[in-house]
Amino acid sequence: MRGMNMARRGLLFVGALLLVGGIALSSANTSVADAGEGGKSLGDFAEQALEQLPWDKHIIRANLGSRNPVAVAGVYLMQQQLLVVSNAGRVYCLDRQNLEPRWVNTLRYPLAQPPAEGPAHYAFLMKDNQGAHWITVISKRSGSEAGRFPVRLPFTASSGISVNGSLVFVGSLGHVRNNKTVDSVNLISGRSGWGYRTTGMTWGTPTLDPSGTTLIVTADDGVVTALPGSASAPARAHWARDLGGGVRGAAAVTPEAAIVGNDDGVLYSMDLHSGQVQWLKGLDERIRTTPVVFGGFKVVQESTGVEGASLVDVKRYEGLVFASNVNGLHCFDVRTGADRFSDSRGGRPVCRNGKHLVTVDGKRKLCIRDMSKGFEVAAEVNLGMADLIPTNSQNGELFAATADGTILVAVPK
Repeated sequence: MRGMNMARRGLLFVGALLLVGGIALSSANTSVADAGEGGKSLGDFAEQALEQLPWDKHIIRANLGSRNPVAVAGVYLMQQQLLVVSNAGRVYCLDRQNLEPRWVNTLRYPLAQPPAEGPAHYAFLMKDNQGAHWITVISKRSGSEAGRFPVRLPFTASSGISVNGSLVFVGSLGHVRNNKTVDSVNLISGRSGWGYRTTGMTWGTPTLDPSGTTLIVTADDGVVTALPGSASAPARAHWARDLGGGVRGAAAVTPEAAIVGNDDGVLYSMDLHSGQVQWLKGLDERIRTTPVVFGGFKVVQESTGVEGASLVDVKRYEGLVFASNVNGLHCFDVRTGADRFSDSRGGRPVCRNGKHLVTVDGKRKLCIRDMSKGFEVAAEVNLGMADLIPTNSQNGELFAATADGTILVAVPK
């Protein structure tokens, strides 16, 4: 705790370099903690690449391996924090804005899927060397493991996990006492919660809407089901929609819609509350990945339909949705489905900053598009020296990490 307090005070001094719990922090203008003698590290080159971004930014850097070597296996952006997981199962929790260390913990078994975030906890799906799946729950604030966790699942998980304030949800291959395709674990007791059987297998992560009250489940027979995300077993589904072609990925869920792609190569947007299809787009080849949404609520003025009446303020969700297949990366308006652009190089979105949209291809080359000019390419930046570039759908911060433990964030000024 004393080290944490020192870190908070030290970060007030621009250009300061401090060591807290084995994590070195620096601004872009300080000496580099992980540069070897006589040459530059991968972190140095990645930092130089981020300097080429075509907007004003401040680059902050953390070195997880400043005391002992660290092999980074995954970097996960949560709402307020950054989780970095090493090959050894060590979880480093950093503040998203300044990379200040918050806590460190160690998973008991290797991580099997990306972690999930609830109101007060992170949940982790793990797999031991016997093939059994386990779930553990860690406090977001303190980093301490909940008392009744980890718990061994009595079935094989078929998907990743989602969590709200009461349950952890996961796809299931079933077990001898039930044949559910979606199961749950009580967040407080660690005991089994309720389960549900869809008509097909669940390979995509059962996904909660932003409020945590509606669970969208996709299945390989093409049926998408909306279930209550309540602590008690639901009497029935809110709705179920058969899309024909099988769905392998999870749904992208906004406060208003559930968006999925299927094996027929069609991207569907369905009303979250009714399941009614709002729009669909054919992408010619099957869609096996989960769509990504960059969006938020915006207040716009609309007519009431009454002649002579004043315009009224309406709050609606607007933004972009991305889907990828062998034909490339495709971008549409999230509300209307209108085409925005397609990129045959494929890849995925990284972040959006003002008029700039950043995507990355398989060779970790950043493509910066000017949204005010029809999404034309304004610049390209080679970030091939970075091993991990997580997608940030919340704001304009661009994160990058190297496998040896250097974490970078370019924060727009």
